[in-house]
Amino acid sequence: MLEKYFKNASEKFAMPFVLVLAKFQIKPNTVSILGLIIVLLGSYFFYVDNKFLGIILIFLGSAVDGLDGPYARYQNLVSERGAVLDSFIDRLGELFIWSVVAIGFTSNDIELFIVLSILVASNLIPYIRAKSESYGITNKAGITARPERVIFAVIFMFFDLDYVFMYIFSLLCWITVFQRIKILITNLDK
Repeated sequence: MLEKYFKNASEKFAMPFVLVLAKFQIKPNTVSILGLIIVLLGSYFFYVDNKFLGIILIFLGSAVDGLDGPYARYQNLVSERGAVLDSFIDRLGELFIWSVVAIGFTSNDIELFIVLSILVASNLIPYIRAKSESYGITNKAGITARPERVIFAVIFMFFDLDYVFMYIFSLLCWITVFQRIKILITNLDK
């Protein structure tokens, strides 16, 4: 959802950083991996209860990871391999973030199940989009795309929100999954 409203503005904002990457001739895949490392460090700092450094690093890592696409397009280095690596790295980043939520912010089995439920939905959402695209179907439905999931997890951990927000967010993630699967299945029958 955020991507729909902010993609053009974020790509314009990213341009000075893209130019710096081009000047140093850093490969887009290296940018993706660097973003993952920063997200991993941010997740670690949330784990050890340094929330301030955790929030800064996760948002910084996500921003760095967000540069790989615009940078690859700017350098005319867009490739299927890079797209697969980027998607893989995005899933790993979410795994680290949601693992910290599961380890540090759950107090019973139901809460752990909810985090696992969000993690599964977080993997199904981009999978269904990619599967749709393999059939030539555009499928970006729903309100819990990757930026929203990362922002929610970080805000949840930073402010140590009541767990009711996690239940609501899980429901929103699964609504997104079902919206996307409905679009895919409906368009396959045509």
